[in-house]
Amino acid sequence: MLQVNDLSYNYPDEHTPALAGVSFSVRAGECVCVTGHSGCGKSTLLLTIKALLHDGSLTGGIQIDMPGDLATSHRDGIGIVFQNAETQILCATVAEEVAFGPENLCVPAEQIGGRIERSLAAVQLTGFEQRNVERMSAGQKHRLAIASVLSMNPCLLLLDEPTSQLDGASKAELVQVLGELKRSGYTLLIAEHNLEPFAELIDRYLLMEKGKIIRESRQVPVDFTKPERYASSPLPQESDGERQAAIDIDRLCLSYPDQGMVLRDFSLRVAAGERIHLFGRNGSGKSSLLRCLAGVIRPDSGAIRLAGVSNRKGLTGTVGYLFQNPQRQLFENTVQEEVAFSLKRLRLPDDQARQLVEKALLACEADHLSHRLPLSLSFGEQHRVALASVLAPQPRLLLLDEPFSGLDLGQRYRLLKILADLRDSYATTVLIASHDPLPDPCWADRTISLETSSRARS
Repeated sequence: MLQVNDLSYNYPDEHTPALAGVSFSVRAGECVCVTGHSGCGKSTLLLTIKALLHDGSLTGGIQIDMPGDLATSHRDGIGIVFQNAETQILCATVAEEVAFGPENLCVPAEQIGGRIERSLAAVQLTGFEQRNVERMSAGQKHRLAIASVLSMNPCLLLLDEPTSQLDGASKAELVQVLGELKRSGYTLLIAEHNLEPFAELIDRYLLMEKGKIIRESRQVPVDFTKPERYASSPLPQESDGERQAAIDIDRLCLSYPDQGMVLRDFSLRVAAGERIHLFGRNGSGKSSLLRCLAGVIRPDSGAIRLAGVSNRKGLTGTVGYLFQNPQRQLFENTVQEEVAFSLKRLRLPDDQARQLVEKALLACEADHLSHRLPLSLSFGEQHRVALASVLAPQPRLLLLDEPFSGLDLGQRYRLLKILADLRDSYATTVLIASHDPLPDPCWADRTISLETSSRARS
């Protein structure tokens, strides 16, 4: 089905190749997983196979054997789902999005309805046809992107980190869907950090490092999936009267016109210096709650006080907010300028700002990217840069929405260590929202579980 021969690729103005002499094959009906640390070249490999990289220097060969009339245009027989699903969603409603591809392939109108129905059923989105895509959770958007690709009936399906924004139940549903696709004849090439959900599905693993395939195996590469842990320190014991509240939420309510109540009478008090894990399935209201705290959206009712202040105009540099989609907060020409942006607003002296930028980039393992264009980076690299820009002002309160997306397991553990050190150094309060359990369950002082139309449950 797929043969890759001595493939190399350099991004424009980059001296180090993103791909260096990559060769492998995938047989029809096979499921192959490309894995490795963030930035090793997995996403670039998939983009190259789909012929989406038009700039830069490309050498080597890609041969794809397609059945019948697809043989003349391999692009029509390949479907790709990007790591950040939002970048490939174009339409306002779910039905329009799934119909977009078949319409552009000139599929007869009377067949498109059936394709929409089958594709949405395959990703557990039946009944969402008229849903506004902007009101969908990140996990739901990811499943929608898969449905929009399936509607074009590809023979080879490329999936870049397909579980990165899905909760545990949705991961299991997706793996079941992919298993059914494989049994029905689809060929799957998956780039993924989290290998556990795919254990029964994957036929072979290709381990990448610095743009090269260094190992091929039918067994999970254990040395890659079991990073070292670290010991986290607990919150010092003090009474409620002694510790100031960093977050104080009283009976918060939020609803969306086409979705109904998302947060209902939500109340929560977080002490200064606490580490909180906000846990819940996709669509449970985690991101909506963080957006309310950050002042991005206004709740229907209820009160919010941050660091004892209800007026956010006095909180510049005090609250840091990491978006679930890092591309929504990256806009400068270089990584260094991106991380320095918030420091300029604080009017810090140049020397102090430069030291804070260097410290934040080093902590997020992004110092080697300082002169790169942020939007040219991989999703995982963008997440680390966005996190560095949030950490640089050393805020007293950090709101992090799915901060582990695009990070390999080792980087996830190291991120928790960075966030733990912030409390020791600056008494920073950290609230992490995620749909997965934390890599280190001992990191959080408390776990707050959310359910649909959420109330807090510790």
